[in-house]
Amino acid sequence: MKVIIQYTQTGMYKDHAWEASTIRIQGQYHAVTPSYAAQLIEQNKAQLHTDNSNNIVLVD
Repeated sequence: MKVIIQYTQTGMYKDHAWEASTIRIQGQYHAVTPSYAAQLIEQNKAQLHTDNSNNIVLVD
């Protein structure tokens, strides 16, 4: 399971330690693990994407 986030800062990011870093642009949406989403949100580098009913958008 992954959640959708929207990056608030452009930079190099990787969801898992074994993955290569990729550039993400401010405003870009991406599916990441919930734990990585929490880290990015805490660091003010991303915000959680929700639907019109304020439900978290999940991806399998």
